[in-house]
Amino acid sequence: MSESPLCILVTGSLQPYAVDFYRALDRSLKARGWRFVVLVGSRATYRPWAGLGIAEDDPLFGFVSGKPAPDWVQRLLGSSARDKILLPGGSGIGAALSSRGPQLLIVNERNPLSLSAAVWAKRHRLPCLLSTDIGTSPPPYSTTRMHLCYHRVLAGLFDGVIAKTVDAQTAPAKAGAPPAILAPHGIDTARFPFSDHAGQEPFRFLFVGVLEERKGLDTLMAAARRLAATGKRFTVRVVGSGPWSPAEEDRDAPWLSMAGFREGEGLLEEYRAAGAFVLPTREDTYAVVVHEAASCGLPLLVSTGAGACHVLVEEGASGYACAPGDAETLAQRMGMLLDDRSLRSRLSHGARKLAEQWCAARSGERVAEWLGHFPVENHQIKKTTN
Repeated sequence: MSESPLCILVTGSLQPYAVDFYRALDRSLKARGWRFVVLVGSRATYRPWAGLGIAEDDPLFGFVSGKPAPDWVQRLLGSSARDKILLPGGSGIGAALSSRGPQLLIVNERNPLSLSAAVWAKRHRLPCLLSTDIGTSPPPYSTTRMHLCYHRVLAGLFDGVIAKTVDAQTAPAKAGAPPAILAPHGIDTARFPFSDHAGQEPFRFLFVGVLEERKGLDTLMAAARRLAATGKRFTVRVVGSGPWSPAEEDRDAPWLSMAGFREGEGLLEEYRAAGAFVLPTREDTYAVVVHEAASCGLPLLVSTGAGACHVLVEEGASGYACAPGDAETLAQRMGMLLDDRSLRSRLSHGARKLAEQWCAARSGERVAEWLGHFPVENHQIKKTTN
């Protein structure tokens, strides 16, 4: 009896927010008679492996040993200290792929390790797909000019695109490839229980994220000052750590509460205690915290600078979008939520509905189905019936 066909995903490092999707895709592919493995080029992650629920012997994940590129290459290609790029010739990706013998390859982003894998796939005449959150108009902080140049030059290596943001649906692929499929940075919504926050008092607006200038916290402070001047009662809860701190005029404001860094159950408690979620960021490739907040049923006030805004914010259904830096409109939207309990309840349920629609499990199912477009020798990814 022949072994089940194998799909391999190659990634430079393992981002915590991607784990839910990888496990969901694994389940969906297994239901279609396929095996799935994620090969990771770096142990440097945002959190220790144990914190991600991954054991060292987890069969879904494997490591590719290799030599990191010099610092100047890391800077040129836009990597960070926790996401080291491996040199193509110094990695074991070719040997790892040859020993496993996949029939289908997915590469995450276009770093040298993934490009080595893509070249290997072309040499062995296997379909190679690109998983990316970078399209033709990414936030400036997320890419370098060189990064974008080789993104475009190397389009012919890829037979399709798994787009993790709406912008990534514009990422070029080989002529004649199936249309890109949207599979945003989804989470397991079951870990973020829904509750209707419509009647909680005093009303709390919640921000979660790294405290830095590009997150638009100055816009949030300006909007809060405008709202406080009208005599309305509310609080702004800021959760996170980073170099930003409130201006002197805001530090002792009765409406401001600085929580510091939270994760796990502590972060869930912050979501439960809030009445609405606010992210006035100037630029965020996606912002997974928006999906977490929506899963918990928080009405969303998110700037168009966040990729998640274009997936999870439907005007008047799950929340409202604002332009980056527009404190006046943000204050008006905040005031609307304070004044209208029925609106808050409707947006709360709408946010949860969209969070479930784009959760990791459903994205995994959609991607597994989409992979059936690609001819894989004698192995087609089988469609399942409910």
